[in-house]
Amino acid sequence: MNEFSSFFLQSYWWLSLLGGLHCFGLGLYIRYLYREGNGNHKLLGSIFSLIALYFFTGMLNKDNAPAPIHLLFMLIIPVYFLLMPLLYLYCYRSLHNIRRSISFSRHFYLALIVAIVVITASLLSKNVTPDLSIIELSYESNMSLINKLGALLPGLLSMQTCIYFILIIRMLQKYRGRSYKAHQESLRDIKFRWLLVLTFAMMVNWLIRTVLVILPFYLGDQISQLTQAFTQLTLLLTIYVLAIYGLQQITRAAYLRGRLTITTPSGASRNKASTQLLNSEELNYLQDLLKEDPKTDEDSNKSHQVE
Repeated sequence: MNEFSSFFLQSYWWLSLLGGLHCFGLGLYIRYLYREGNGNHKLLGSIFSLIALYFFTGMLNKDNAPAPIHLLFMLIIPVYFLLMPLLYLYCYRSLHNIRRSISFSRHFYLALIVAIVVITASLLSKNVTPDLSIIELSYESNMSLINKLGALLPGLLSMQTCIYFILIIRMLQKYRGRSYKAHQESLRDIKFRWLLVLTFAMMVNWLIRTVLVILPFYLGDQISQLTQAFTQLTLLLTIYVLAIYGLQQITRAAYLRGRLTITTPSGASRNKASTQLLNSEELNYLQDLLKEDPKTDEDSNKSHQVE
C-alpha cells in the first residue's frame, strides 16, 4: 500500500511538471512567436502562463515548500483572479477587433484588492501554524485572519469565474446573432469558433474543479490526491485539445487569407485595366457617334422611300 501511494505521488508530481512545462512553453510561443497586429496574443499567452502556474503549484508539498504551505498558497491565490478578466478581455478585443495598446484595465482591480488584503493579512497574522493545510482548515473559534481568508477566497474566486462566464457567453451570443444574419463565412467565423471552444473548455474544467475540489472543501471533506490528479489530468488533456484545434484554425485562416490575396489583386487589376482602356474624350466621341448613327439611318430610309 505504501509503494502504491508513493508511486501515485510521484505520478502526480510528474503530471504537474509536464502540464506546467507544456503550458509555459505554449504561453511563450504565443506571446513571442505567434503575433497578432492588435496585440491580443499577449493576453492569450498570459492565460496559458497562469494555467502553467496552477500546474506548478501541484509540485509543492510540506517537504519542498520554501514557506508554510498554506501561507504560500494564500499568496498565490490573488494571481488566479486575473485569469477570467484576461479571458474576457481577449474575447472582447478579438470580437471587436480593437487595436489600441493593452493597458491596466478596471477588470484587474479585484485581483489587486485581493492581493493587498492577503499581503496585509499575512504580515499582521501571528497565528500561522506550519502544520495547517489550505485544504484542512480547523474550525476552532479562534481561527486566525489568514485562515478566514483561506476559507473565503475560493468561494469569491468561484463567484468571479461564474460572473465572467455569463458575460462572455452573452457577448458571444450577440456576435453570433449578427454574423448568422449576414450569412458570411470569413476569418471572423474562424475567430468566433476559436473563442467559443476556448470558453467552453475553460468552463468545463472550472465545473470539474468546483464539483471535485471547491464543494468538498466547504463541506469539510478531505480532498484526496486522486481527485486533484484527475483535475490536473483533465486540464492537461484540454490544453492538448486546444493546442491542436488552435493550430487547425490557424491553418484554415492562413488558407483563407491566401485565397483573398489571390482573388483580390486579379479583380482589381481587371477593373483597373478596363478603366484605363478609354479616357474621357474617347468616351465622349463614342457617345457622339452613337447619337449620329440613328440620324444617318433615318436619312437613308427617307432617300429609299423617295426613290
